[in-house]
Amino acid sequence: MSYFLSEEQELIRDTARRFAQSELDPVANQIDREDSVPDALHHKAAELNFFGLFTPEPYGGMGQNLTSVCLVLEEIAKASPSYAGVISVEIILCPAALAIAGTEEQKRRYLIPSARGERLMAWSQTEPAGGGNAPYHLTRITPDGNGYRLNGLKLFCTQGRAETILVMGKTSHEGTTGYGCVLVDKSMPGVEPAPYEAKLGWRGTNTGTIGYNNVFIPPENVLGDLITGAADLWQANVPSFIGHAATSLGCAQGLFDKTVAFVKERNLYSRPMYNCQPVSYWLAECYAKLEAMRSLLYTTARRWDAKLPDPVMSTVCKAWICDTAFDVTHRLLQLWGGSGIMDSTGVNRYMRDARTNMVAEGASEMHYDMISAHVLGKPTVMAGG
Repeated sequence: MSYFLSEEQELIRDTARRFAQSELDPVANQIDREDSVPDALHHKAAELNFFGLFTPEPYGGMGQNLTSVCLVLEEIAKASPSYAGVISVEIILCPAALAIAGTEEQKRRYLIPSARGERLMAWSQTEPAGGGNAPYHLTRITPDGNGYRLNGLKLFCTQGRAETILVMGKTSHEGTTGYGCVLVDKSMPGVEPAPYEAKLGWRGTNTGTIGYNNVFIPPENVLGDLITGAADLWQANVPSFIGHAATSLGCAQGLFDKTVAFVKERNLYSRPMYNCQPVSYWLAECYAKLEAMRSLLYTTARRWDAKLPDPVMSTVCKAWICDTAFDVTHRLLQLWGGSGIMDSTGVNRYMRDARTNMVAEGASEMHYDMISAHVLGKPTVMAGG
């Protein structure tokens, strides 16, 4: 379905589709197998201006709306959901945080090279004791002379190759206030990255633990307000949730397309496989779920673009689409039989990547907790948009 795309959006989608098919699909299994993204792929994505899609035009970006960004992420995820996860952080989350809370000098220093793909950025928030729940975080940003000191430990920091890390920390010991973000260059003394984790899915995203041991932060590296910064930065999470849903949709659609082609060419019990009623029914069920996911995604993205966000629709998108994408990939993989569990076919990575996205950018349970608080009229520390 077109979902009433403009000519420009169709052009952006088709550009991403050609990139995914010609550049990404041939190396997607290699990325999964070697847990590394070829530099040439990043360079090609940068040439196509993917890294600057969401960045405002004054800072070297294209200033595209969220719907267009989701179209790109969906197409890329059809070939490699893990690579879509890599660039989702680069396209949406980090640039959005800087655009929302950054000073003019910070925007020029970070957003311009980011839009060119020359400066990779990472998001560092999750902690052992508090997950993504800010009031329980132990990382501290404390005054020291004319700057600040950063101390703490962050888990699951994706995009370990990044030169700049957006690190969240508390500036007070109690309550939900006193929480903000600082811009940390990986070369700063006291930044201590651990070896990358081996993961079930999203291989190539270079995820790992990072320790911050008395890192000095100059005042020009403080992003936004260290007292109420959590509320401001949350607005960057909102489009990021929707972007992650787009990667899950693309993941499920990618495996669906490959499975339909596989079913059409395979004979089973001396007849075409698709003539087996359970097979055709399963495909129909998956198709229906894909279209429901797509409708929810692009309705939510368009509402965000129109500045008509619902308080929790971004979290509904993230939780339901990511969960449903895993259900769809699990069902589709069964149609491959023994071939589906063999790495040589390159299809089981779709189910593994779909499963990974159920915990990336906040586990589904976190999102359902926020949804339930909205439904019941209860207060919640986090608030969607």
